[in-house]
Amino acid sequence: MISVISVGSLKTSGSSTVALTLASVAAAADIPVLLIDAARDGDIAAWASQAGRPAKISVERIRDETAIEKLVRAARKRGDLVIIDAGDEAETIRASAKLADRALIPVRFSPVSALYAIETDRLLAEDIGRGRRLRDWCFVASAVATIPSRIARSVEAIVEESATARLPIGLVQRAAYEAPFLFGGTIFTMEEDVAPGLDRARAEAASLAYEIGILGQKANEARPAPGQRAAIREAA
Repeated sequence: MISVISVGSLKTSGSSTVALTLASVAAAADIPVLLIDAARDGDIAAWASQAGRPAKISVERIRDETAIEKLVRAARKRGDLVIIDAGDEAETIRASAKLADRALIPVRFSPVSALYAIETDRLLAEDIGRGRRLRDWCFVASAVATIPSRIARSVEAIVEESATARLPIGLVQRAAYEAPFLFGGTIFTMEEDVAPGLDRARAEAASLAYEIGILGQKANEARPAPGQRAAIREAA
């Protein structure tokens, strides 16, 4: 199982949603998670202040690089999964990626979001050889449209500019993933009538967690290095 994940893009693109969703999957699988809120807006910390946070998820609101590194080292020793919401600030994204086994660059259904994702990709490429050995990063869709459109083609074309891998699973059920920030809890603890699409969101989130390596070894099998062309498939 992968140990430390960071999530961030230079344009607000759902990093908190992706981070909380992945932490929710891990908690539902009885995996202890340290969720570090290093983002400027503090959405994860606000979520944690509500009722319904699973006992398997602990949350720390920390923005200092040294303090984050200490938390990550301690969590690695305990065997906990660490997920860092790095938000949209360059230095936080870089510092968090250096600590991570895998960094995720979220991309929303927007050409602007895709352009900033490419800039984030370039930012991380500048740090190749620094931080943890064999770390990598990839794009992940944080708001997928299942209907082909001119915007979808534009987003695809922009992301295709980079040889960095893109995960084949994205988050489609946007309302379901945002509901925990409004009502507390997670997509696995909320009632069915609170948000539409919870069943599909749970299955989708579990598939994404598997692709990343949270629920198995998928991410460690033939992991593409930055700069190599990876197959791009339509998100389910």
